[in-house]
Amino acid sequence: MSIETIHSVVTVVFYAISLTGVIVVAWGVTEAVYRFLALKLEGHLPHARIVAATARIRERLGSHLLLALDLFIGADIIKSVVTPGWENIAMLGAIVVIRITLSYFLEREMEHTHLSAQSGRLAADGTRADRGEPPAH
Repeated sequence: MSIETIHSVVTVVFYAISLTGVIVVAWGVTEAVYRFLALKLEGHLPHARIVAATARIRERLGSHLLLALDLFIGADIIKSVVTPGWENIAMLGAIVVIRITLSYFLEREMEHTHLSAQSGRLAADGTRADRGEPPAH
């Protein structure tokens, strides 16, 4: 295989992975908006149920965003194979650090939301999840 062929293949792989990341983000946002609108259109639900359902929507959206960030990092690493050089490596390093930082804080937020839901703050039916009692006001 020639260098140009390898360059073309790696470029196609980069764009395919990047496109996959975009699709994952779009899918997650579309799903989140759909679920949120469906929740709002259900009518007068108990506040606790809305809070719990919204937390689940955010958790699913966060999962999509984390997956997409990982795909974008992978695509950037592959792209660096095609265009090696200190400037491109420095740019890749900066992008990876920013995306990993975003992933870290997004993951922490998701864990916090998940733990809050499991800790007994609120169950989906408005009762305390740990005791089956109505929530304290």
